[in-house]
Amino acid sequence: MISGFVRMMALIALVASLAFGDDQEDTVLVVKNIVIFGNEKTKEHVILREMSLKVGDKITSAALEYDRNRIYSLQLFNQVDIKVTAEGREATLSVHVSERWYIFPVPILGFKYRDPEKFYYGLGFVHYNFRGRNEKLFGSFALGFDRWVSMSYQNPKITDDDDIYFRGYLSLSKVQNQNVSQGSYDQTVHTGEVSLGKRVGLHHTFLGTVGYRRWKVSDPQPGRTVSATGIDSYVTFGVGYTFDTRNIREYATEGVSLSWSMMRYGVGEEGIDLFRTGYDLRGFLPIGWAEATLGARAFGGFTAGGIIPSYLHSYFGYDERIRGHFRTVLEGENILGHSVELRIPILLPRTVTISELPLPPQFSVLRFGMYGGIFADAGKTWFRAEGMDGRAWYSGYGLGLHFLLPYSLVVRTEYAINHMRTGQFVLDFGASF
Repeated sequence: MISGFVRMMALIALVASLAFGDDQEDTVLVVKNIVIFGNEKTKEHVILREMSLKVGDKITSAALEYDRNRIYSLQLFNQVDIKVTAEGREATLSVHVSERWYIFPVPILGFKYRDPEKFYYGLGFVHYNFRGRNEKLFGSFALGFDRWVSMSYQNPKITDDDDIYFRGYLSLSKVQNQNVSQGSYDQTVHTGEVSLGKRVGLHHTFLGTVGYRRWKVSDPQPGRTVSATGIDSYVTFGVGYTFDTRNIREYATEGVSLSWSMMRYGVGEEGIDLFRTGYDLRGFLPIGWAEATLGARAFGGFTAGGIIPSYLHSYFGYDERIRGHFRTVLEGENILGHSVELRIPILLPRTVTISELPLPPQFSVLRFGMYGGIFADAGKTWFRAEGMDGRAWYSGYGLGLHFLLPYSLVVRTEYAINHMRTGQFVLDFGASF
């Protein structure tokens, strides 16, 4: 099963990459100039940075569509259009954008790990386009099942002349444990982290991270922390790489995404001393039938080194899910997962302008779409002492409807049947992968 899936993933990734690269020339026009309209707050370099077409390049319809989708994937605009004005064999590209509203006080209401019994509430403030440079500012606090105070700042391009990425994050949280076999106890967590990265071209990004964490449990017991005192304090170092050619990140229908990371927890001192590495490969291939797309994902996380406390275990049933076992919690030190999904458009994404109501343009130009999905998921976790074959795979399959809503919101309603032939309804947010 595993080898067959890996071969299929490799095939999809290869074909999708070839499809992305096979950009047949369908015009003889060359880009003479690029002008941008509608960006009242957003700097031009933010938009130009996402475009594959540059001055002097030959124009193709595939490149125009790809660039339109990449600009929309910034999640700064409700609508993006690119028009071509020919002047002999040269042409001007006119990029028209309709900006979103960027500053929000955010009422925080939700269910931790999508569980209705784990309700939390609070307030946040977010600026999605600080200084018009696609910088993100976010601060929040929450009460209820989990409690936290956090602040973060993200800058994808520190100066106009570089492609250096920066992110800083601070948080203080009091969260309940994930491992259901050990009962409930509180964990007080202090986290600070700084990341620096470099984007190379359109598709490659390299990242380095350094941070500090402190975990304190309310009831110290073996396995909950490495230290017998119930307090673990340690530094973290990490590196990562991503390659991403997806057309629209919120709900991709073409392209490939590969991410790899390695994290060091602790530096060999008494206490935490671990390595963790992980990968996430996703491929999306238009299949030439009804504008449908076949997508597949394979991901894994593996831990090595000293004692692994419960809070660093890997889980299905929280952030990662197996449809058909949507609420089943699987715990381990390592994790593997696979998914395949056929996405069939019912209503291709389109922009609707509401002119009947006196709304500002940030809320009157809205994007909608709807897809049907047929899927299959499989996954497993295991502890190092068991070996990878020590536990069975969990799997499920089914179908559903995926609603693409304004401001990059995706809502999925699905019905899944697991490998024991038990069915369940699933309501979830965001694309499955």
